[in-house]
Amino acid sequence: MTITPVTTDRVVDIELDILRHGLTEVAREMLDSLMRSAFSPVCRDILDCTSAIHMRTDDGWETVALWEGCMQHAFTAPHIANFVMEDWDIDRMQPGDVIFVNDPWRGTIHQSDVNLLRPVFVDGRVEFLLHSTSHLVDLGGAIPGGFSNGTQTHFEEQLKLPPTLLYANDIPVRSAFNFILENNRVPQLVLGDLRALHGCLVVGERQLQEIIARSGLEKVRAAGRYAIEATEAGMRRGIASIPDGDYAAEDFLDEDGIGDEPVPVAVTVKVRGDSMEIDFSGSGRQPLGNCGTAWCEATRCIEAVKLMVDPSTPVNSGTLRPIETLLPPGSVVQVLPPSSCSNHADIGARGINVVTRALSRATGDSFACDTGTAVVVSLGGIDTRPGHEGTPWGAFALAGGGWGGTWKEDGVSFCVIPIGNCRTSVQEHLEIESPLVVVQHEMVIDTAGAGRFRGGAGSVYSIYAESDTMVTITADRVRIGAPGSQGGGAGAPAYGWYIEDFDLARHGDPLDLRGAEPLFGMFDEAGRPDPDHGEFGRGARYRTGKFSGLVLKAGDALRFVIGGGGGWGDPLERDAQRVAADVRAGLVSHEFATDAYGVVIADGVVDAEATTARRAHLAADRTQGRWQVPVATPRTWTL
Repeated sequence: MTITPVTTDRVVDIELDILRHGLTEVAREMLDSLMRSAFSPVCRDILDCTSAIHMRTDDGWETVALWEGCMQHAFTAPHIANFVMEDWDIDRMQPGDVIFVNDPWRGTIHQSDVNLLRPVFVDGRVEFLLHSTSHLVDLGGAIPGGFSNGTQTHFEEQLKLPPTLLYANDIPVRSAFNFILENNRVPQLVLGDLRALHGCLVVGERQLQEIIARSGLEKVRAAGRYAIEATEAGMRRGIASIPDGDYAAEDFLDEDGIGDEPVPVAVTVKVRGDSMEIDFSGSGRQPLGNCGTAWCEATRCIEAVKLMVDPSTPVNSGTLRPIETLLPPGSVVQVLPPSSCSNHADIGARGINVVTRALSRATGDSFACDTGTAVVVSLGGIDTRPGHEGTPWGAFALAGGGWGGTWKEDGVSFCVIPIGNCRTSVQEHLEIESPLVVVQHEMVIDTAGAGRFRGGAGSVYSIYAESDTMVTITADRVRIGAPGSQGGGAGAPAYGWYIEDFDLARHGDPLDLRGAEPLFGMFDEAGRPDPDHGEFGRGARYRTGKFSGLVLKAGDALRFVIGGGGGWGDPLERDAQRVAADVRAGLVSHEFATDAYGVVIADGVVDAEATTARRAHLAADRTQGRWQVPVATPRTWTL
């Protein structure tokens, strides 16, 4: 059937709308192809990957469509494309060429996140770039997995490559592949993932060329512009709804893994009409440790704005147009080489938190903070299981914590924080492919910050080793849990323990500390977790939550308790029946219900009279400075 085009603006918009969603579908098919063919669980299961389509414009390369596994990649992709193409001679590119880059000073997040870019030619001219990105399990360096805690320069980290030709006319460049594969611990996984990253670009080009052949280049380019402009319009409408003004907020990293001083992350969000400036002036200086970032906060912090003012439109370059970000050189958000950027997650989470808190002051629709980095675990070694002897392996675990409560509902429990929005590992896959067994992964009582709307609950993550394993731990909010908002309480901080000769029957209770050696956390004199009065690192092996080189011996286990999100609003105003429901669900103990919410429960039922009296007593004590909302922490530890 032949359709005669009608020239009204309305019909043109519909046609462009169909085409722009077609471009998004190409990006989705690229990501599906990547995940189906990837070898490592980091890409295949955790979704630490993204695909994008960039269009050549007079203003540089603009992202017209993408499909995210990991949200932060969606926001940094436009920077990467422009940095790479400023280095590359576009006139010498040929069909089937693929460029590799993983340099943080060229827009990438850290050296573990590799990016492949492929030109798409139309009538002999490069019109589009297809982009695939993923965290790789390993790329060499002193420490497996990429979070090189304890290092101070990128020279001590994994390989860092400027834009480098990886495929020429779809033929692997042997020297580039040899260099990468001969300098990492798990070449079989890296080779499989690189082929998957390349293969999804081939899929994307085939489908994009089909769309261009059907609709014509100019119509597809018009659809790309329409996609960007539609998203920009949504962002500008959302920003315009915020009262003009300057809104400031500050948060802190526990420390940088080298020293013990808190690292401030400060922001002033300036709203003027439908535009915004995000200024990180006042943030801490470039740290000695590896927790600073380069360039990526220029766009990654915009996730907070997107989630608050325009959550429904697709992410593309239009998301970024209304916002300017200022990054002071030599600060924690814009480190200068040769600083290390391997632990980017601490600053990334704080960047979103501080922007959210600043905007909450403007809108009143506030969010409490999430658990931040929570606990990221990088693992690797040589498999000694029967049938696997001598096989190098690597794995990556995101244990998950909780999001903060909001002005209208409780925070999300037991999930990865917004900066990544990834998944945790598929435990069965991890156990088949690695000499590891995840023996516990579930929510933990009394970890969510108290509030009228509580934070999301945190979790326990316990992992047992069947072969000796080299472990890197990256954790923040280990001294002070995720802060609350509007009078809400803080979530529990994170803790870690080492358990020798692990036996699930003896060590299955996450609150039973018998036989567990403290690794990090806030402990009292008896070794009991105590965020209100304890001392960080007391009796523990480490005085930081960021360390590498821990050897987990075969037969032993690590246990982590990750705190929940901060609470929103006065917990004395929380519906008592909702507190009772949380008690019945095992999310809140009777003791914490009484101490933090003033709710008295007897035989599973709220005692209304006692609750009224208890809440009045706590409110009076608060007025006199004798009571404040307690930090969430389990009440029934066994020593």
